[in-house]
Amino acid sequence: MSEQERDAGLLGTYLQDHHAAASAGVDAFRRVAANHSRADVRARLEAMADQIAQDKESLEQIMELVDANRSVLKDTAARIAEKASRLKPNNRIVQRSPLSDYLELEALTGAVHMKSLLWKALLELGNPRLDALMLQQLLDRAHEQQRQLDELRAGSARVLAGD
Repeated sequence: MSEQERDAGLLGTYLQDHHAAASAGVDAFRRVAANHSRADVRARLEAMADQIAQDKESLEQIMELVDANRSVLKDTAARIAEKASRLKPNNRIVQRSPLSDYLELEALTGAVHMKSLLWKALLELGNPRLDALMLQQLLDRAHEQQRQLDELRAGSARVLAGD
């Protein structure tokens, strides 16, 4: 295997991993948007969930451009892990814990940060098959999503004090 083939395989694996995370991320955004206790947060997350789904589609286009196939195994495992994460103990048996709202916003913030690192890495790669302007727009949107999520998270932090 040539060094170029090895590097292409590494890029493909990297993109597969991010695609799996994106698959779980879309599910997570939609779930949190549906279940958050505050209507204003739900509305903002619903709009963001649509953007997250569009970002996943952009990633799929990029994967096609660099001949990277999706991994059904990785996508399925990530989606199962997202669903399993809902089973965490939270000192509540029958009802949703107020802490869940905060923790889920933290998790979404982390996921979007990882996505921004993907777009940044692809920009830094300088692959001529990839549209640098599109990647920059995706990176800018991820930064805006992070800003909004951080604002929502900070507004929910009072739950940590038991308020």
